[in-house]
Amino acid sequence: MMSKHTQKEIERMRMDGYGPTRIAHELDLSINTVKSHIRRHPGMKNAVFCLQCGRAVPQTPGRKQKKFCSNTCRSRYWNYQYRKGGRDGKNK
Repeated sequence: MMSKHTQKEIERMRMDGYGPTRIAHELDLSINTVKSHIRRHPGMKNAVFCLQCGRAVPQTPGRKQKKFCSNTCRSRYWNYQYRKGGRDGKNK
């Protein structure tokens, strides 16, 4: 049984963009325990994560969905895609 504090830490780290492997390592838990917690607590299921850094992106009701947490992440993402040669990875 996991303590309430540990559950809150998993949720906080998930909102900060940490993946299950890193959360498990930081909290000294089994990766399967972390994955099970994430799967069984669907509060994070509808959350949107930044395409660049992985942090949770707050959404405004009635507006289109945001994909990035900041202008910096948006610029880095699109500059990387441009240098890579397009979104599908094909060089021009």
